[in-house]
Amino acid sequence: MVVITTPPNTHYDLAKLCLKARKHILVEKPFVSRLEDADHLMRLASDVGRLICVYQNRRFDSDFLTVQKLVQDGAFGRIHEIDSHFDYYRPESAESWRGQLSTTEGGGALFDLGSHLIDQAYTLFGLPSSVYGRLLNQKRGCLDLMHPDSVHAQLNYADGMIVNIRISDMSVESPQRRFWIRGTKASYKKDGMDPQEAQLESGLLPTSLNFGIERAGREGRLVIVREDGTIEELSHPSVRSQTYGALYQGFAEAV
Repeated sequence: MVVITTPPNTHYDLAKLCLKARKHILVEKPFVSRLEDADHLMRLASDVGRLICVYQNRRFDSDFLTVQKLVQDGAFGRIHEIDSHFDYYRPESAESWRGQLSTTEGGGALFDLGSHLIDQAYTLFGLPSSVYGRLLNQKRGCLDLMHPDSVHAQLNYADGMIVNIRISDMSVESPQRRFWIRGTKASYKKDGMDPQEAQLESGLLPTSLNFGIERAGREGRLVIVREDGTIEELSHPSVRSQTYGALYQGFAEAV
């Protein structure tokens, strides 16, 4: 098994080499930037009898798992609109590939962070009936298809539901909004990011007792309509994640 965590403009060539060497591979997102490259790798994996998987770790974020459970439990009733954000205040361009590669090379906000938010939307609701989107460079204040640092995508579903994907590098806010979901029976707001990435960067191991657990006071806010028509606001703790290790475990079991 090979894990590919190099910049995205190298993924296709490295994945092809690994598959030809008959290795199972786990590829960091974004997978590849061209549909024909993705199709070719999938066919090649099938031909050589090996598994290929994309590292979609944000499916194991505690905030997303909380939203997923609320949706599955029917807590919202019929959902009108969802806002899903990855917002930061980063006024300087990154010196890594994130700030250097163009969209055609797998760089920019759409491929870097959009791949997570779009994957989460598809995981919850499947493919939309139509999509509207804008790619912008907010640092320069212009539309920019090649080096966007901000994304606004609207996913429209046949039942009238709208999922808004929003990414910004120039959001002066604290804490940053993560989810806002509105339905006929309830709404839910969640600020701040899942703690796992920050914990890993600080040196905390996934085997640590408190790994993946949010600090007190970071709970979401659930507003519900009672049977008598009154509205009540509740603190709603996040579901405890199985952590990102669950992705590796699932891949190992599949192999």
